[in-house]
Amino acid sequence: MSGFGANAGEFVSTAGSVRGAADPVRDDHSKKIGELGMGQADFGKAHGANFQPYQEAMTKISKCVASMADAMDDFAEKLEKTGSGYNWSDADAAETVGKSGGN
Repeated sequence: MSGFGANAGEFVSTAGSVRGAADPVRDDHSKKIGELGMGQADFGKAHGANFQPYQEAMTKISKCVASMADAMDDFAEKLEKTGSGYNWSDADAAETVGKSGGN
């Protein structure tokens, strides 16, 4: 019988990578999208009335991007828990085998 192997360290390492990718998404990209650094006058006389809806839309997109980064952090946390679960499961199985007189 063959099964699947799981490396708990790789789960934790991957979680760190996912979390590391989430930080610039939240801290950099989301803020840049929401804080345009421009105003109604920058849209010109002909299009100035369209600035407010544009700004509102960019604020919503910024919140979506931040929400995605939060989801990435949540996923990273789940990966870490999964990795520690395999560690516990392996240790528990080794203890059970040891108690039964196995190798």
